[in-house]
Amino acid sequence: MKKLVKLIVLLFFASIVSNAQNAKEAIQNTKQIIEGKKMLDRDIKELETFNTKFKILKSAVNGDDQDEVDRLKEDLIKDMAREVEQSGVKAKMAHKEIAQSSAEIRSDRREIRRDKEDSKRGRYDRRDDEKDLARDRANKRDDQRDRRDDIRDFQQQIDRAKKQAELLKLLREQSFSLKYQTKEAFAERKKFVKTTFLSFRDTMKADIAATKRELAEDNRERREDRRERVDDRNERDENDLKKKRKRW
Repeated sequence: MKKLVKLIVLLFFASIVSNAQNAKEAIQNTKQIIEGKKMLDRDIKELETFNTKFKILKSAVNGDDQDEVDRLKEDLIKDMAREVEQSGVKAKMAHKEIAQSSAEIRSDRREIRRDKEDSKRGRYDRRDDEKDLARDRANKRDDQRDRRDDIRDFQQQIDRAKKQAELLKLLREQSFSLKYQTKEAFAERKKFVKTTFLSFRDTMKADIAATKRELAEDNRERREDRRERVDDRNERDENDLKKKRKRW
């Protein structure tokens, strides 16, 4: 009798932990989607501004306007430094998502262990136990896939941040003077500056594409988590019904 009471208590607390984890995941997913949309809107506007300033810089170079070139160089360097800083923040957020995915997998494993324990006790309907186990194993596979996606996103964000920092360093050290001894030297330096700016712009475009992909993944995870919560609620209802049947 004592073992039975202990078992019931353990199952009760396991259910509480599962419900709390599900609620936490729902809040985290919603927060990530809101933040992702804000970042996407901001990044798109910043890319547009970067393109506009770069076009004006080219016009200033062609117009031999050194003062305007110096002003735009300073502006663009500040924008690039801001992008590097933002990439660092995004990398920290991506690392946090890995930790969240790991927590979801641990929760899945607890659910699977509970399913196996329920099945061993010979409950009312073994087919329902097998169905619950199969469902929770599928949920675990989904969460493991999500974790792999999060690890990939994190590594790509780190790579972009490093690339941006390298390009920023090159341009900071580069002279933007319009006076050179030869036309060939000027053309070579002009080509180098243009290529470096365009490479940085490519990282900004890649960042936007990554944010769009991550938003799609977050929306998919939210649908999966919503389905898991419905499944868990249905399982609790089934357990309550089985208990009532036994009392009858």
